Amino acid sequence: MNYFLVHLLVLAAILPWVQCDAPPASTLYLSETNTTFSINLPDNSSDVYIYFSSPAFSWVAVGAGDKMANSLSFIMYPSANNKNVTISPRIASGHSEPTFAPEIQIESLPGTTINNDTLVLNAVCHNCRTWRGGSLDVSSTTQPWIYAFGPDLELQSNSQHAPLRRHHAYGHFTMNMVQASGAGGVPEPSTVMNGAQLVGAEKEDNGNQATVAHAILIAFAILVMTPINVVLVGLFKTFNLHIWFSVLVMMFIIAGFGLGISISGEYNRSKHFSSPHQVLGFITIIAFLAIGVLGGFQSRQLRVPSTNAPRQATKLDTAHTWLARGAWLLAVINGGLGLQFASSPMHTRIIYALVTLALTLPMVIVYLLVWRRQRVTKEKFDEDRDVVLEAYYLSQPKPIH
Repeated sequence: MNYFLVHLLVLAAILPWVQCDAPPASTLYLSETNTTFSINLPDNSSDVYIYFSSPAFSWVAVGAGDKMANSLSFIMYPSANNKNVTISPRIASGHSEPTFAPEIQIESLPGTTINNDTLVLNAVCHNCRTWRGGSLDVSSTTQPWIYAFGPDLELQSNSQHAPLRRHHAYGHFTMNMVQASGAGGVPEPSTVMNGAQLVGAEKEDNGNQATVAHAILIAFAILVMTPINVVLVGLFKTFNLHIWFSVLVMMFIIAGFGLGISISGEYNRSKHFSSPHQVLGFITIIAFLAIGVLGGFQSRQLRVPSTNAPRQATKLDTAHTWLARGAWLLAVINGGLGLQFASSPMHTRIIYALVTLALTLPMVIVYLLVWRRQRVTKEKFDEDRDVVLEAYYLSQPKPIH
């Protein structure tokens, strides 16, 4: 019995010291997503220790600051093999995709992993208390922070420059820096809010609507309205309706192009307008504007009274026709590049390809019918002309020798 009591007394004496070994920390816990973010500020260095865990969205981020501009964000996402975590320190210049900050030295520590589809990060940042545009106020009990969740799409990369899709939800909170200061070390995992407080409700972000509208406007103009326009002019010869319908198509394309220009500044991969999708987009819009100019000259030619003879295609007609075909083909190709550029899921790209093929078939049929009708009309005209000429020659008096 005495031996048992001795063990209890020893355990009671050791337990307080074991409990004190856990480094001080302030912890944000979001119960809806089971997300934990804890920091520790060692007294004897300028390091910042981090514990960060969250379900595997495409990416998850926490940033020091009350807004995106000039905030230092810790963004984590699955590694290329989906077995580890990539941590990317980034700084945002505005309400746009943050840019990787190589001067911020963050080191993953043992225990960093992906466990049951949950990202787990143990890390130390060696120079995270000050950065270009901001700093941590280590004496504050209400240091402002922000958090954000990426869309539920696949992102697996070892690169700290990996392109990010726009967040689908975000929020604000504060943390007690004084409580987090003391002996250094990675904070213990926790599912309790401690030293942190949410500021306002979490907000859902529908800002991706501009990207969707950009795609829909141009795709509708190219894949739906253009085939209808070809049918109107090819089979029914409704030139006036063709002109107005072409203007409408151009309005859709210009509106979609304008949205594309607008949203390009939000992402690192598009802000320089140097991607194949953007370069080909500029070429395509110039081609469509040229089609409009040529169409204007054609409409003036059509106002000139003509004979009953079938109208022969002019060089202007040929240029307009082939430029329209080429511009349409460029637009279709660029649509596929756009889906790839936006990191759209593979099934979306496959659907786009199948729809394109399905809507191309009617245009090919119309082109073949028009070509056949023009050929038959020309042959009939030539035949009638030969008959008239033969009758004319037979009606002329024969010369007397």
